[in-house]
Amino acid sequence: MTLKLIIGIIVTLIFSSCSNKKVEEELEVAHYLHLSHTRTNTNPLLDATVEKLDFGNYEMLWLGGDLAQLTSADDSTMQHVDRLFDLSNPTTLWALGNHDYSNLERVKKFTGKPNYYSYHKNGITVVVLDTQDSLSNIVGEQKAFLYGILDSLKNSSHLVVLHHKLIWMYNYAELEQKAKSISNAEIGDCSYCINPNPFHSEIYPKLVELKKKGVEVLCIG
Repeated sequence: MTLKLIIGIIVTLIFSSCSNKKVEEELEVAHYLHLSHTRTNTNPLLDATVEKLDFGNYEMLWLGGDLAQLTSADDSTMQHVDRLFDLSNPTTLWALGNHDYSNLERVKKFTGKPNYYSYHKNGITVVVLDTQDSLSNIVGEQKAFLYGILDSLKNSSHLVVLHHKLIWMYNYAELEQKAKSISNAEIGDCSYCINPNPFHSEIYPKLVELKKKGVEVLCIG
């Protein structure tokens, strides 16, 4: 069974509900914005288009990391990013990238959130992972946290796994050969690379089980 692995900008989810009085379905459409790699080569500026965007029309803002050249290196850059994305807003979810990792305490001060966490709204559970920790490997407390969510997920039509590195490209032949054209980092051992990891042997089977139970699973990096 294949899960949907998405690298995208706008995700539109359609929810349907049946009325007892009508046969026709009523559809509710919600829009979610995913942005990644918005950095330029100069702090604190981000991509010019992103600087002008209005995020008010989206249910949630999913940030995939590498927001600025060195996002957390100083307060002024964090303040600029915060003005754009409202980092402490519960609906702004940020998966940290290597360019965001200079000062994790500064990140926490502005976001009020840990490096990995989950958020639930409108039947959607989003799990935000820290793929910079342990070189793409979800281990220790983060692994226990993730498995706790996957093993007990209820009242969710969708599960979104939000992360920076495209960890699911490793050890999957069809995806590995596309890494150079899709990912901004190749498969390898460097700090920003897609490092060797057991996503397909450990995490993927649990996602498939959720898919079999009727939960739509989206991995977004």
